[in-house]
Amino acid sequence: MTDVRQEAFIDAPVPVVWELVSDVGRHPEWWPRVVEVGGDIFEQGSRYRQVTKAMVGQEHTTLEIDELEELDHLAIRCLDTGTYVRFVLTEAQGGTFVDTQMGMDPTGLRNRIFDTIMGQRYFSSWLADTVASLSEAAKRRGGAS
Repeated sequence: MTDVRQEAFIDAPVPVVWELVSDVGRHPEWWPRVVEVGGDIFEQGSRYRQVTKAMVGQEHTTLEIDELEELDHLAIRCLDTGTYVRFVLTEAQGGTFVDTQMGMDPTGLRNRIFDTIMGQRYFSSWLADTVASLSEAAKRRGGAS
């Protein structure tokens, strides 16, 4: 089971960062590898479809919002692969301290093999790209200069 974490300071207020993180329908605008999100309701317990750029082609999956606490944290998991992500936001010096966690509790043999061979490198890279893209998007949406 792969589990990677990254902490970062984003030079934008918590409400700006929260708007980007919690609006699942807008994830394709800033989240690397997320191509498309389909669904109408994005609240705790909601399930939605997502298209993600995979190592080869695209992967169509069903995700569920496990935890959603306004202006605080969001946790999502993929019901098909076992991939998960969690964002925890904390106000810090006029900006946002973000504690992120991503990984896989693999479902099925194919995903267990992938996670064993590539998991650590794949999720470390994806998480670093995610945090950098989130930071850039937050700055564009009204972060401090």
